[in-house]
Amino acid sequence: MALFITKHQYKRRLSKFSEMTITIKYFGIIADITNTKEEVFTSTAALLTTGSLVNNLHQKYSHLNDTSFVIAVNKTIITSDLTLNNNDIIALLPPFAGG
Repeated sequence: MALFITKHQYKRRLSKFSEMTITIKYFGIIADITNTKEEVFTSTAALLTTGSLVNNLHQKYSHLNDTSFVIAVNKTIITSDLTLNNNDIIALLPPFAGG
């Protein structure tokens, strides 16, 4: 028995596989600005980097432009733009204070 998939069904199935889901965790003042501690970000972009993600977050939360933070990808603090993968966990960390 042959199974035929219409062109519409084929495109819909492909889009499911090209969708990327990333969890973003916010801490300290950043959680206050976003009014949440965690959210799920879904993208259909062919390539998603930490830089493009931060640009999206700056558009969504304009007060982030005035806040400094570091980014951790899968519990590792990064210092340069990094390509993200499906199911990555991103943390936005405010400046640390010792004491």
